[in-house]
Amino acid sequence: MSLLDLFRKDEGHIDEQPDWRQSVHDCLGGEEAACEWVEATASALPKNFVGPHTKMSVGAYSKAAQVLSVTEAHVRAVASVEALGSGYLSSGRPKILFEAHKFSAATGHRYDVSHPNISSRKWNKALYGAGSEHQYARLAAALTLNETAALASASWGAFQILGSNYVAAGYPSVQAFVYSTCQSEDEQLFGFCGFVKANPAMHKALKAKDWAGFASRYNGPGYKANAYDTKLASAFKKYGGR
Repeated sequence: MSLLDLFRKDEGHIDEQPDWRQSVHDCLGGEEAACEWVEATASALPKNFVGPHTKMSVGAYSKAAQVLSVTEAHVRAVASVEALGSGYLSSGRPKILFEAHKFSAATGHRYDVSHPNISSRKWNKALYGAGSEHQYARLAAALTLNETAALASASWGAFQILGSNYVAAGYPSVQAFVYSTCQSEDEQLFGFCGFVKANPAMHKALKAKDWAGFASRYNGPGYKANAYDTKLASAFKKYGGR
């Protein structure tokens, strides 16, 4: 769904549309009108999760590297490991992974008994099931129970940032964060930069190529089980890192 669809305006009125990124910035700065536009836009999205899904623009990785004071290899390494280098499924939806233990915690364990496949007190790898579109089936079930908690309990896009981290990623709500991930891989990259910079220890580890330190903060204490640190180190070298 495009902005034209959301507001039912023809192409001749496109200039009347506020800029999404600027509106988020203005909203975070306290402008009520900007917040209203951001929320209206975001709330219209989560029904299908298919936005423009624009691929990464030329030079985006370079700009991100400058923002983070690292090399392109650092940024490309994280993208390649977290979502195999792409932020979208073939359907146009952002890649996601729904976390049952996060949903359980976010809803006070209310659905652990009635919906054990999507709500669990403990992390259980077996609950993931298949990847890709299957994760949206899990998300859809959670959305019927608690929309905000469901969106916050999935990791999104090329950098697999958990929805509950929307503030660190630079967004006023989890709905706005999810909306942004559906727009473009550039938006996903912007969220990644914000998320990393919001955690000084994580940012320092990335710059120092301390992959274990970075992975432990980015992926959580279970990073070793998935060998995220060694995968990041290998990907860094693959993209010309030294």
